[in-house]
Amino acid sequence: MSRGLRWIGLLATALIVALLAYNIVREPARQEAARARFQARAIADGVELYAAYCVECHGAAGEGLGVYRALDQEYVRRQEAQALFDTIERGRYNTEMAAFSLDQGGALTPAQIDNLVTLLQHGSWQVVQARVEALGLTPTEVAAQTASPDEMAAVTASGLNGQEALDLGLDLFAANCAECHGEQGEGTGDAPQLNNAYVRGMAAEQLFEIITLGVRNTDMEGFGEQFSPDEKAALIYLLRHWGTADGSAVAAAPTPEPTVAVEGFSASGQQLFETWCAICHGVRGEGGSIAPSLNDIPALSADFITSRVRGGKNAMPPFAQADLSDGELGAIIAYARQSVIGSALPRLSAEELTAAADLYTRHCAECHGPQGEGTAEDGPPLVTSPPMRASEIVNFTRVGSAQTPPIPPSAVSDDELRLIVAYLHSLSR
Repeated sequence: MSRGLRWIGLLATALIVALLAYNIVREPARQEAARARFQARAIADGVELYAAYCVECHGAAGEGLGVYRALDQEYVRRQEAQALFDTIERGRYNTEMAAFSLDQGGALTPAQIDNLVTLLQHGSWQVVQARVEALGLTPTEVAAQTASPDEMAAVTASGLNGQEALDLGLDLFAANCAECHGEQGEGTGDAPQLNNAYVRGMAAEQLFEIITLGVRNTDMEGFGEQFSPDEKAALIYLLRHWGTADGSAVAAAPTPEPTVAVEGFSASGQQLFETWCAICHGVRGEGGSIAPSLNDIPALSADFITSRVRGGKNAMPPFAQADLSDGELGAIIAYARQSVIGSALPRLSAEELTAAADLYTRHCAECHGPQGEGTAEDGPPLVTSPPMRASEIVNFTRVGSAQTPPIPPSAVSDDELRLIVAYLHSLSR
């Protein structure tokens, strides 16, 4: 090979090495630019999807409307992408958050859900709001609706005396409200307790609007045209005086435990639970995407479990006796109450319980009442029937709501919150 060809080869090799070195140095910047372009396209598509599918509930700027969660918060941006994807794909059990995946009966492909996740983690809510406004899709806050002042004046002017109002209120409650709220206002799996200090402390105007207009995003419909002013006045009087007016009103009483026969079959309660319940609730009651956890909720009555199993709710179908006999159900309940329900909750010593009560008093009682009963102006009850799950209390504390700011670990540590949850569960028991 001639000397000239060798020089050409050396120069070509040097050029190739230089080009490789240049591309190696340039590659991170090129990849970052490509990632930024991909992310920008994903966010742009996510904005359009948000305007089409999400704005009615979560607001034009992700501020949250009514009971729907605000999305413009650091907690959401810090969530793992997979967790956000799962929520959009499958919805949230026992809430109004529907499943949006095509596989779950929704309208979005996995790629579209990915784009919404990218928007939630990296998008600008000012840009979202501007686009929603440009499309004319800014939602109206229905919850801001109020009842007519003339109607309220008519109720206030009711000529019923206390006993007449109680008698009429009890009759109306039995005919129209007890099916969901319980015969004695004690609450059921379908509707909250009404015979408590929180409701008694509500202003008449608040109760009037709930009775007249209903409660947005719940099964509580308005009775504006069904009840006369005197009837509304009677229900308001009952709700504000239940259990306190000369002993005439029915006070909430604990539901007796039913006796359930378990004879007539050979399978154990554990086998039956794993056959019928674990597929949704998990073998250890840890829950899943279909059904909630059972291991972080305090004791549930056998009557409540029976009612839920036989009647079903949300994604849970009703189980008739032809599918699950009373004896089999009794064995499941006995096993679940002994080994599953509440199994993940801490057991506090007397000293820990005293410390937990002090933490609750310092951090929570001002808004939620000294016994978790709630207050009229500031906070809902935390001791409910059925009790709240530990995960629900923690979620509400850390995430907050449209009306309540989140409480970070710097204010209430995770260990302190665990004690507060255990204290609330001790009150539920």
